[in-house]
Amino acid sequence: MRKRWLLGAVSGFFFGLSLSIILLGFHVIHLDSILVTLLPVLGLVVGIAGALWAPRGARPAPTAPPAPPEGT
Repeated sequence: MRKRWLLGAVSGFFFGLSLSIILLGFHVIHLDSILVTLLPVLGLVVGIAGALWAPRGARPAPTAPPAPPEGT
C-alpha cells in the first residue's frame, strides 16, 4: 500500500497559505504576525501526517458464508 505523503504535503501547504491569506484579507491577523509564517508550515506538517496516517482505498467487502448443501 503506497501512501501519498507528497500530495498531502503540497495540499497542506496550500491550505495553510490560503488560510493565512484569507485571515489577512479579513483583518483577523496583521501582516507582521508570526502566524502568517506558521500556518503554511503547520499545514505542511499536518498534510504529511494525515497522508501517512489515513487509510487508503476501500475496504474489501465481506465474503458471504458458504451455502448449505442441498438435499439434507
